[in-house]
Amino acid sequence: MAEKGKIVRRALSALALFPILLSPVMAAEEEPAPVCAQDPVRQQLCVTVDGTRYPGEVRLSDGVTWVPLREFALFADSDARILWDSGRNEADVTTDALSLTVSPGERILEANGRFLLCPDAPRIEKDRLWVPLRTLSRAFGFACTYDPEGPEAILTREDSAVAPRGSEEEDRIYWLSRIIEAEAGAEPFEGKLAVGSVILNRVLSDEFPDTVWGVIFDDRHGVQFTPTENGAIWTEPGEDSIRAACVTLDNPPIWDGIEYFLNPAIADSLWIPAAREYAFTIGGHEFYR
Repeated sequence: MAEKGKIVRRALSALALFPILLSPVMAAEEEPAPVCAQDPVRQQLCVTVDGTRYPGEVRLSDGVTWVPLREFALFADSDARILWDSGRNEADVTTDALSLTVSPGERILEANGRFLLCPDAPRIEKDRLWVPLRTLSRAFGFACTYDPEGPEAILTREDSAVAPRGSEEEDRIYWLSRIIEAEAGAEPFEGKLAVGSVILNRVLSDEFPDTVWGVIFDDRHGVQFTPTENGAIWTEPGEDSIRAACVTLDNPPIWDGIEYFLNPAIADSLWIPAAREYAFTIGGHEFYR
């Protein structure tokens, strides 16, 4: 376990923020936000924070709720320090509890070492960096829910910031990154995320073992993943596979319900397409519910 932890920590220390190009199938499964205004293109949304109306600017566009980074950061923590790094094209936010990096055009926020996935990429408009509220508020330790009756977005403070990864998560990253590499090493990043989602969805299901290792090596009904049989599971994962494992584990389920996948060009059996509901195709893999 100690050696495994060293491998994971060494790999994570080498990871930097990176652009992720995701296709329409990757559309975020964010809870639909309510509408407060009549503008069909850019609507205003009512937001409350611990029962008090949020005083800053809020926009609703294409089902995603947006707030300006600086304004929200200073509301969440009046001592927050916000710096723009023009060389790296990113904003860095620092508080006593949070280290946050936001880059326009990139759907990943790096918050206390975690990779938080946005439903859409942060964007700059009139010299202000707008960020999806649900993801940004999570970085600052808020839970975000929507009340369609209000209508309003409800933020509830749970902590001063999202918690950093604990050492107990190293085992999950270790195994998830390996099955992603073995099954989808040559696939695009979103294909790696989809394989990771299959594993995580099985962990969360009552029909499968409740650990990443248990799901990968589950053989109660026969071998579930060929790499555990042919030894490919021991292949050292590349950085993208480690990133995909972290993004999968750091976020709510990215694709709810997908629990099976196969490459129809090389599959020994086609029982999955015959028995399961087709969801989508990414690269060489078909995914099923």
